[in-house]
Amino acid sequence: MRIAVLGAGVAGLAAAWRLSRDHAVSLFEAGPRAGGNIRTEELHGCKVEWGPNGFLDNEPATLGLIRDLGLEPRLVRARSSRRFLWRAGRLRELPSSPGRFLTSDCLPPLARLRALLEPFARDAPEGDESVHAFAARRLGRGVADHLADAFVSGVFAGDARRLSVKSAFPRLKALESESGSILRGARGRGVGPGGTLTSFDGGMQVLTDALASRVDLRCNTPVPRIERGGFDRVVCTIPAPRAAALCEGALAAALAAIPSAPLAVVATLVPGPLDIPDAFGFLAPRGEGLRILGTLYESSIFEGRAPEGLRLFRTMVGGRLDPEAVALPDAELKAIVARDLALAWGRFPEPREWRIIRYPLGIAQYEIGHAERVRAAEAACPEWLRLSGSSYRGISLNGCIQEALHWAP
Repeated sequence: MRIAVLGAGVAGLAAAWRLSRDHAVSLFEAGPRAGGNIRTEELHGCKVEWGPNGFLDNEPATLGLIRDLGLEPRLVRARSSRRFLWRAGRLRELPSSPGRFLTSDCLPPLARLRALLEPFARDAPEGDESVHAFAARRLGRGVADHLADAFVSGVFAGDARRLSVKSAFPRLKALESESGSILRGARGRGVGPGGTLTSFDGGMQVLTDALASRVDLRCNTPVPRIERGGFDRVVCTIPAPRAAALCEGALAAALAAIPSAPLAVVATLVPGPLDIPDAFGFLAPRGEGLRILGTLYESSIFEGRAPEGLRLFRTMVGGRLDPEAVALPDAELKAIVARDLALAWGRFPEPREWRIIRYPLGIAQYEIGHAERVRAAEAACPEWLRLSGSSYRGISLNGCIQEALHWAP
């Protein structure tokens, strides 16, 4: 069987690699390089990630892929897990366990007490429900307005009032449906996805480079239309908005209905000591005075990300609620980041280097009705076409790889 895979992001690379075991596979990429948003740049001895800085080490499909590629010796685990939230004018440490939630000042006392009533929350309404509505119903408006908003911004750069909880965070819905309470269901299992953030000694591009070297990759080869051509099957991993422009009819309409959130990533290489703790980073909910979505303390998360005397940070700006930020001039983006980090840290020294990465499409948004939109798109596909990638069932690296490998045994 001859198979064409469209798009050489991690989903396309994984699908092409697995399918090429048994079939003749060609991987087409419109740009000059493979990897999609995954790219690791060396800058003054720092490893600057353009896209995701890691993955959780609890997905068997991803770990199996890494093992098959011989990359296990190159894995590195995060060394810091402390996270902070910007609230009421300062950074407050998020509790590392449910037991510490009561004494944490990440939320006002009444909001924390309301969250304890979660087992007695009213039942879920019929149909889809937003992340904000779900959090408010189960844990109270304080959690919804601060923690849920910040978490959604940090993961999806999205709007908690638009995102579908069942599509964006299916584990939360599963805990509710299986146990009647997310707190009861999380005992011993945790509310979050679990696992430890993991990367590679040379950055995330180690993975995509390894995959690219093992497939028939054709870069600088855009396809004018999604069509069968001389292939028996076509696998499209191009983001839905771009794929919509390459087809027509019901399929184009369904793909175009899946929105995305534009995002700018601003990396800063800061010299000298800083009076801030080693941490994973902090999140900034809307309405708390900061325009940024949050900052990752990259040189604190993974060893070897910056040389002695430099600290590396990546700050996210834009998203679903601030889409125009991605198009701001460099000087304005720098000013936003410098102002907000100075507020959060007390001071912000002049960086040795800036790197601004813009993603006009950014991150796919699994908004209310997303599952129905995906079903409509798949129903409109001809029998030879398969859709895969971050636009559909998981934006994380684990989600993309799991889906790509699941149907390509």
